[in-house]
Amino acid sequence: MLDMINAPSVDFLFTSGKPYRFNTAGIECIYFAENEKTARAEYERHNLRGDQPLTTYFADVHISHLLDLCDPRTRKVFKLTLTDLRKAWVGAARPTSTQLIGRAVSAQTRIAAIRFPSDAARRSGFEGANLVIFQSSLTPPDFLEIVGPEGKVLQRWRDED
Repeated sequence: MLDMINAPSVDFLFTSGKPYRFNTAGIECIYFAENEKTARAEYERHNLRGDQPLTTYFADVHISHLLDLCDPRTRKVFKLTLTDLRKAWVGAARPTSTQLIGRAVSAQTRIAAIRFPSDAARRSGFEGANLVIFQSSLTPPDFLEIVGPEGKVLQRWRDED
């Protein structure tokens, strides 16, 4: 049994700065699924070795402006297809189109997040969406909070004025 009194504090909003689908190395961002079903599909897809425990926690997110790549009209503006959103980024010789979009979003402060279709959900036979939130792009009144028992805020991202 875990001794919670002596347990180290948890950084729910840890960012490694490692590249992923919508960020290149060094960009601080965090990925969330929009619901528990999608989160479980993502966990099952990415926990291939079976060595990571399933941990679910919830976020309260207020984002004034986001880039919604689940919307076909938005993808059309960027000349992206669903296939483009699923292209492999691991081992790519140069940044992918999705990583370039993420880099552009992280370099400004109007749009703080990108919503995109979950490939893990699609592979599991349902539609789901994920959200990537860029820490450097969050400006008031936008925020991201990790919410614990009884609505207690455990951690928060928000650039202060």
